Amino acid sequence: MKVITTREIRSGMKLYFELAEKERVVVKRGSKFVNLIVSDAPDRVFLDENWVKDFLRIPVEYRIDPFEISPSGDLYYADKRNVELLKEAINDAEQGKAVKTIKSQAELQTFLESL
Repeated sequence: MKVITTREIRSGMKLYFELAEKERVVVKRGSKFVNLIVSDAPDRVFLDENWVKDFLRIPVEYRIDPFEISPSGDLYYADKRNVELLKEAINDAEQGKAVKTIKSQAELQTFLESL
């Protein structure tokens, strides 16, 4: 792996782009790192090792493709149970079940005591 600075990439961009086709090239920008990744498809998704490990922690029977719901691939949407809870909540809200209208102080007090 080759780690370079932003100054180095500015002065030798062609060199580092060509190098990225052969080995891993990382540009250090302050305290952050930018990985140069070569691909034939601009919409291809690249995953972090930690993302993969967290995905594999979800039981197999509950795993789904999170990219079908979230463009970022948020792992919350990789668990079928979470998606089903969201669908239920949306359905309840559409049917008015999730909304409680309180019209008086007494109703408010009764509602708060029921919690």
